[in-house]
Parts: sequence; structure tokens; C-alpha cells
Amino acid sequence: MKKLGGTTALVSLALASGVAFGVPAGKDPLANLPASPSDAAAHAPIIAPPTSPFEIESTLKRYDEEERRIAGELDGIEKELAILDERVIGRGKVYFKQVRAGLLPAGGGFDELVDHAARVERTRLALARDLDQQKVLRKKRDAFTDRLTRLKVERAPLAMQREAVAKAKNVMRMADERRAAFDRAFESSTAPPDYVAIYGADLGPSDASDGAAFASLYGRLPLPISGRTEVTKLDASSGSGPALELRATGSASARSVARGRVVFADNYQDLRVTVVLDHGERHFTIYGNLERSDVKVGETVGAGAPIGPVGSRGLDPSLLYFEIRKDGRSVEPAPWFGL
Repeated sequence: MKKLGGTTALVSLALASGVAFGVPAGKDPLANLPASPSDAAAHAPIIAPPTSPFEIESTLKRYDEEERRIAGELDGIEKELAILDERVIGRGKVYFKQVRAGLLPAGGGFDELVDHAARVERTRLALARDLDQQKVLRKKRDAFTDRLTRLKVERAPLAMQREAVAKAKNVMRMADERRAAFDRAFESSTAPPDYVAIYGADLGPSDASDGAAFASLYGRLPLPISGRTEVTKLDASSGSGPALELRATGSASARSVARGRVVFADNYQDLRVTVVLDHGERHFTIYGNLERSDVKVGETVGAGAPIGPVGSRGLDPSLLYFEIRKDGRSVEPAPWFGL
């Protein structure tokens, strides 16, 4: 009995001391984790922000690469944790059975008791290592998850900036396309359908016949707005060359001063919606500051046909910009109306 008591004390001492059989002592399972960042580092951007709009795209690519890298790390951690979870459960069951056996192997003698104690200790140490590894992996998973969240938060405004830049580029491209289309509208001119040259000085200002050559209507064009209208002359110093501003007291609609073909109908710079009519023999009329266009490019409209409602500007409820061009150059419009 004394021998058995000594053996029991020896086994108890081995179990209590946590002796590792074949396992290096003093190894910290958390030693490989990075140190907690300082407050300054925690608030610093993970990826250096762009210094100009031209760097936004390359910066977003770096964010995407880092997100993919972290997603891969997280995927690997989840797989390792799944394996560890199964191993912990299995070793936990084995350890539970070994501990329940207690000192039963003592009946086989001292050597068998020592072997049993060693097996129990090895199982305990292996289980402890698995639990420590679980702790390490979960801490890494949390760190990577936090980093991924920060990446997404930092990336969001950059993505919005990229979208804004893309929209701005698109607006500029569309403006360039409209400007090019506007310029192309004056590159060629053909006589409108059913062209008939009509001569005679006895025609009144309202006799802008659909069949009349535009040049023959000099001094007799009807105003492009009906009703009471205030007319202001714009000289070449205003930017576009000689033109007219026609103000109506209320809502008004622009109308064609003569038969012509629509060669441009779109937004154009600060003239808002603008319509250009080709009246043949390289004569053109321009109607700007419309709310919308009621005609389409390629459509032929008759004299007096509605083109679109006139838009407001400042305190003016209806302000129409009107211009006449010959061979692509602006000409003084007032004489065409007898002003």
C-alpha cells in the first residue's frame, strides 16, 4: 500500500505539473500575432489616399487587391478552424474517457499506471495546444475582419469619387459631342423641299411662304415669337456674334421664321436646348434657351411651325436667343425683320 501511495503521489505530481512529453517548453502560441497598433496607426489609412483624380483608379485597384488577399486569409482560417473544431471534440472525448478511468490501470502495476498517466498528459497537452491554436486563429480572424471592414469603409468614398469623375468626363464628352454636332450643322446646306424662288417687294412681313427662298425674305421675316415682344440686339462682343434676345411678357413658344430642315436639336452650352434650322443655300437660323425641343433632327418644318417652349432666364419669364448664319458665320439679324 505504501508503494501504491507513492505511485499515486507521483502520478498526481506529473498531472499537476503539466509536464510536456516531447513538447518544447515556454512557447507562446500568441507570439506570432502582430502587436496592437498605436492610436495613430489605427486611424491612418490602410492604403495611401490618391493625391490627384488620376490616381483614384490605381488606388481602388490596390484596395481590391488587399480585399482579395484578406478574403483569402479568412477563408484559410475558417478551414483551419473547422478542422480544429473536429479535432478538439475528438480529443476532448478521449481525454474525458481517460480521466474517468482514474487509477484503474494501477491494477496492472506501476509501469502501466505511469504509461496511463503519460497518455492522459499527452492528450491534455494536445488538447491545450488545439485550444490555444483556436484562440490564435480566432484572434487573427477578428483582426482580418476588422481590417476588411476598414478597407470597405475607406474604399466607399473613393468609389463615389470615381463615379463622380466618370460622370464629369461623360458630361464633358457629351458637351464636346454636342459642340461638334452643332458645328457640323453648318458644314453643308441644301435647298428645302419644294424650293421655289419667289421675287417681289410687295410681300408683307407675314408672307414668309413655305416656298420662298430664304434670301428673298430679307427685311420681311416674321419674329420667332408671337405677341408682344421686346427685342434686344446683341453685338459680336457678346460671344456668339450679332444676335437677338426676344423677351415675352408671359409663356411663349418659339416658331420657325421660314420653312427649313432641323439639323440640330439638343442642349448646347449655356443656350440650354437649342434648335438649328437649315433654310437652304447655307442660310441657318438658331433658336436657343428653349425648355425642350418639339422637333427632331432631319424633320422638315414649315414657316410658323412651333419649335419648342421658350425658357425663362433671371427675371424674364420667356427669353429666346435668336441668330441667323450665312456660310457658317453670324450675320446681323435685325435687318431681316426690318428693325
